[in-house]
Amino acid sequence: MNVDVKNSWDKLFTASECIQSLLSAKGQKKNISEMVVSDTIEFIRIISTAGADKRVDSFKKIYLDEEYKNLVGNRTSEKNPDSFRFFCNLEDLGINTKINVPVLMISFFRELGKYYSSSKCDKNEIDVHKFTAYIKTLSTYITSHTEKSTEIKKVKSGSYGCENTTKESDKNNKKSTVASVQNIEENEPEETLEELQERLNNMVGLAGVKQEVNSLVNLIKINKIRESRGFKTNNVSKHLVFLGNPGTGKTTIARLISKIYKQLGVLEKGQMIEVDRAGLVAGFVGQTALKTKEKIDEAMGGILFIDEAYTLAKGSSDFGQEAIDIILKAMEDNRENFVVIVAGYPAPMEEFLKSNPGLKSRFNKSIFFDDYTREELFSIFESFLSSHDMRLSSDATEYLRKYLKQLCTDKPENFANGREMRNLFETAVSNQANRLARLSYITDEELNEITVADFKE
Repeated sequence: MNVDVKNSWDKLFTASECIQSLLSAKGQKKNISEMVVSDTIEFIRIISTAGADKRVDSFKKIYLDEEYKNLVGNRTSEKNPDSFRFFCNLEDLGINTKINVPVLMISFFRELGKYYSSSKCDKNEIDVHKFTAYIKTLSTYITSHTEKSTEIKKVKSGSYGCENTTKESDKNNKKSTVASVQNIEENEPEETLEELQERLNNMVGLAGVKQEVNSLVNLIKINKIRESRGFKTNNVSKHLVFLGNPGTGKTTIARLISKIYKQLGVLEKGQMIEVDRAGLVAGFVGQTALKTKEKIDEAMGGILFIDEAYTLAKGSSDFGQEAIDIILKAMEDNRENFVVIVAGYPAPMEEFLKSNPGLKSRFNKSIFFDDYTREELFSIFESFLSSHDMRLSSDATEYLRKYLKQLCTDKPENFANGREMRNLFETAVSNQANRLARLSYITDEELNEITVADFKE
């Protein structure tokens, strides 16, 4: 099965077991694991219209190790799964948890649904409409509970953990369980420096960016060797300016650099916190400082990535300048464990750097992201197809090449490069689903093929 599905399942099930343990400590006998497994199997039944039994058996063998082999029943589908509704109301049971289990469940169902909808597993037909409706129902449900329950909040990276708010003894009894869940994502295997560089070099296009990043890596490596041998080192500015249009991979490259810096020993944690003006600037006196310092604290040991950074410099009376000043001070006070990458359109960013002498002195390394060529855009589109076990028909291939030629010749003002390809792919898949839904029988070839009609509807 797909690795994304397995990772999502592992997180959901581990979180469920943690909550189960806390409930047991309070004398609650509800079997949470059974609920989750049963609702998952029901979900598979909902999105599948043929070959369900074989797929459920396969799912159980891979993910459940036959532990729940007697659980497959004929439960009727309910509007919201029992386990989902239970997780949304943990607060009523006196359990305070940083684990956002409803969100984990939605994430798992999405990954599972995508896998079943696109893979070449044993099936004759997938009811796309039922799957879409089910996910929408879950999303609506979790949104409706946002105000009611303090549990349903966006999970911050690295904040997984469980806490029972009733008895201190319960906390002590369940330390081992909490430890098994806490920082699930952080416990996943890290990529080596070589693997990260390989991932960088395998990206479509971005030849100049790859050269700049690899040169930076080499410079840091040599500096560390010089330092270990007692020689003076060259000053390497780790703060960067990314110049380029939308959809050229700036955010993706920033994430890679954060991990590369960690592997090089430049940063302690290597996380990346992405913000824009709205994430730093508030409308009242004193609030901007609080928001900005909060984001800096989150990014400490990693990278603060500020998209469209030029919007911070709107005038001397604007609170954006306050955010800039606070960030500059943090860069000065935490030189060894805090990196800032600012990004945006080339011309506005140049003006932004000129607006403050401190900015120009601290951001002396710029990397330019060129727009993708039509061939690179085609390759990006092909990557979306490949990741979903899909392909283009011959006439669709010809159509797409002509479309991209015209697109790159007459670029619109808001041209979004790789993002254009993602949007185009999602539109084509949606159109294909609408086209296939009208058929009484769908072959595997039809299920996995994008035609010219799917681009034009």
